[in-house]
Amino acid sequence: MTIDLKLDKVVLRSILALGILVSRNGRAAPAARPTRPSAQDTAAEVARLQAEVRDQRQLIMQLVRVEQEHYDLLLKLIQGRASPSDVPASATVPPGAGLAPAAEPAPTAPAPGSGAVDVKHPPRTSVLRGKVAFPGGSFKDVYVYIENVKSPPARGHTFEIAQRDKQFVPQVAVVQRGTKVVFPNYDSVFHNVFSPTARHPFDLGSYRAGDAPKSVELTSPGVVDVFCNMHSRMHASVLVVPSPLYGRVAPDGSFELQGVPLGARKIVVWSPGSKPAEQTIDVGPGGADVSFTLEAAPDLPHNNKLGQPYGSYKD
Repeated sequence: MTIDLKLDKVVLRSILALGILVSRNGRAAPAARPTRPSAQDTAAEVARLQAEVRDQRQLIMQLVRVEQEHYDLLLKLIQGRASPSDVPASATVPPGAGLAPAAEPAPTAPAPGSGAVDVKHPPRTSVLRGKVAFPGGSFKDVYVYIENVKSPPARGHTFEIAQRDKQFVPQVAVVQRGTKVVFPNYDSVFHNVFSPTARHPFDLGSYRAGDAPKSVELTSPGVVDVFCNMHSRMHASVLVVPSPLYGRVAPDGSFELQGVPLGARKIVVWSPGSKPAEQTIDVGPGGADVSFTLEAAPDLPHNNKLGQPYGSYKD
């Protein structure tokens, strides 16, 4: 209904403009002559009338062309396929045509780094700043991530955890879900990599140096504990995060995450030597600040892949 009214107004303006053009450019017909005109006068009058008709026709065609261009532009604006800056240079209004003024240009966003906030188009992401306290603990492997923001799996990403000198290297890793973790064996002895973690259990079987390395794709967010079925001291912790919104906590306990979507966000701080800590905080256009205190967690013994204590195999 709104579109029809707008088009009716365009047509009405065309009719009014045509009337103005005709009234301004037309001439009154000459008064009838009391005597019969000569053939020469008649020919001159016909030529004058023909010239006026040609002029009027050109003006009408010009107005029709301009109105057609404005009509096409109006349709594009309604459909969101054009902006007011797309008005063609040929769409000029003849004097007195009375066409409506052009729409206001769309507001532009503030220049990056200006510190201004666009109130009409506020940012959809912001920054999260935080501070972590870890009494008696180390910030060597402390990470923070956003739990309730998910992104597509990291297809094609590969991360290596080596088996070297009867240890996993590195012993702590953070990967985005969908990452394939490869476990090459560089020792001359056999290793059997497995995980009893409920969300992502796996068993890669036994193999040694020279054998093709085996791998597993980690698709479920959370912590995956990795062990060797033959060497009880071999342990690696892999934190699988749901999106690229994660980072390592600095040695002074500070962290900063950029590009955090606005709204209520669940922030998790994790370390293999502590209990996980989490908070839900509202992230606004101006960002948010949060603080955590970690509590140390004991290093508990674990069983082999059969759920039994390890045998007498020398570590």
